Amino acid sequence: MIRDMSTFTRRDCMGLALTGLAGWPVLGHAADAPAASSAAPTAPVEIEGFKFEPSATVAGKPLLLNGATVSLILSVRTTVVALYLPHKQTTPEAALAEPGAKRLCFYSMREVSAKDLSNTFLDRLRQNAASEEIAANFIAIAQFGSAFSNRSKLVRGDFVVMDFNPTTNLTEMTLNGQKVGDAMQGESFFRMLMKIWMGPKVRPATRRGLLGDSNATAA
Repeated sequence: MIRDMSTFTRRDCMGLALTGLAGWPVLGHAADAPAASSAAPTAPVEIEGFKFEPSATVAGKPLLLNGATVSLILSVRTTVVALYLPHKQTTPEAALAEPGAKRLCFYSMREVSAKDLSNTFLDRLRQNAASEEIAANFIAIAQFGSAFSNRSKLVRGDFVVMDFNPTTNLTEMTLNGQKVGDAMQGESFFRMLMKIWMGPKVRPATRRGLLGDSNATAA
């Protein structure tokens, strides 16, 4: 049963830390479309009709498009997600360890319940983050879960951006250019967000897509 992420509390986080994460099923999550090239792109990358610029700026710092791919929710093609880092990385370990400004962003490919989207992200955090990480970031997790609480759904073309600013040590979210939710503290929390798409229980093709592997296919 999927838990409503907007009600995720400190008690829930501590319970996860004590009981561990065993038993959570792996949700469908794969790259079904061509991913960004392993070389740094010089032109916008287009996947399923959605374009990502080859570079971005967060907190005044230049970032490179590390990779982009399609992601599934409950086996349905739902979002096209991209990762921007200061330096191109080709392994999950290196990408997760990359310090400094970072960006995760995604387009909604279809109409999707905001509650279902948030709950799916919560499940993936449970599956892919260590219990100690979850316990240490319970406030940010709760803030993340409530970010879309004022919306009933996302529609095709909606664009969500999550930026980590190393100067303020905060992650901020926008939807179609408008700020949503509260700023979330800590670089460790942003690395948890990355694990929604790059964690150990994410399908390999999805990880490879965000690492720029153009040969990534559905697993």
